[in-house]
Amino acid sequence: MSSLINVLDKISEQINIILGIAFFVLGMIGNFCNILVFSPILKTKLFPSSPSRLYILIGSIADFIYVLYLLSTRILISAFFIPVTNTSPFMCKTRFYIGQVCTYASLYTTCFATIDQYCLTSRSVKIRQLSRLSLARKILYPLIIFWILINIPELFLYDVYPTANGKSTVCTVYSPIWDFYFTYIQSLILHCIIPLVLLIVFGLLIKHNLSTVRQLHPSIIRQMTRMILFQALAMAISLFVITTNTIYQQVTQNISRDSLRSSQENLFYTIARLFSFVNYMVSFYIYLYSSKSLRKNFKNVLLNRPIDSTTHTTGHQPIVQTRMDQVRPTALDYNQQ
Repeated sequence: MSSLINVLDKISEQINIILGIAFFVLGMIGNFCNILVFSPILKTKLFPSSPSRLYILIGSIADFIYVLYLLSTRILISAFFIPVTNTSPFMCKTRFYIGQVCTYASLYTTCFATIDQYCLTSRSVKIRQLSRLSLARKILYPLIIFWILINIPELFLYDVYPTANGKSTVCTVYSPIWDFYFTYIQSLILHCIIPLVLLIVFGLLIKHNLSTVRQLHPSIIRQMTRMILFQALAMAISLFVITTNTIYQQVTQNISRDSLRSSQENLFYTIARLFSFVNYMVSFYIYLYSSKSLRKNFKNVLLNRPIDSTTHTTGHQPIVQTRMDQVRPTALDYNQQ
């Protein structure tokens, strides 16, 4: 029995070290590339200025911060057993606070980008006119402030407390009300159900819209659909695993455990926590895999070659109706009021 427990603990340790470091490196590189591609830093026209570009840029910045701060401290804690949050009240408070703010920003900017794509591909003029940078800023910036404010209680609730034996300290929160809110309202509803429903519903609507616009090149339809579905799949796996683990821990917190069960649950918890980081590190690789022209243009950027402006495949080209049964691509001023 003890040998099995040791094996499980060793597996958990190695997973934390190997996958943790791999996820950290891939996440930092991927999000940094996303920021370069979707920001005006490179001064290229790899992607046209649009609300979706703004949403993805803000989401990539949030993902970058999340991976940089939360995953790095996660590796220190779980892989190298350096209890940075259990000994420092500042690290304890800010790690949870920054993590929650970045989580909201990452999840919902992805949802907003998907909704914007739906607006752009709609045959309805009124719906297409909702895709405006001015409107996106009016929605996004107040929401960022709201996410910053709504998570402020974590700065006061989380703290370093002595353990039961008094020999060490632990970063935690002692509030049944907050435990219920965090588990069922924040984790289950706000972080899982709502984003998944939005992505699935508007992803299907985009696919329907694009399939009805015959003038758009078929590769745009395929690439847009692949980008949306792969992103939704990555988010679904990540959110489902970590939400299941959070609810399980909440339900079984008062159940006594022997050493074997503790080791088994620790292994599952390790895998679940690392999977929770997948959603914050894979978007760039999904875009790169889904879009042949993005791969080509990103290679051009790396090699300092001219961007091929004829191969944009983000689906940002809106459409206007020319006859009752025909549409054609046209330019759109995203800053229009």
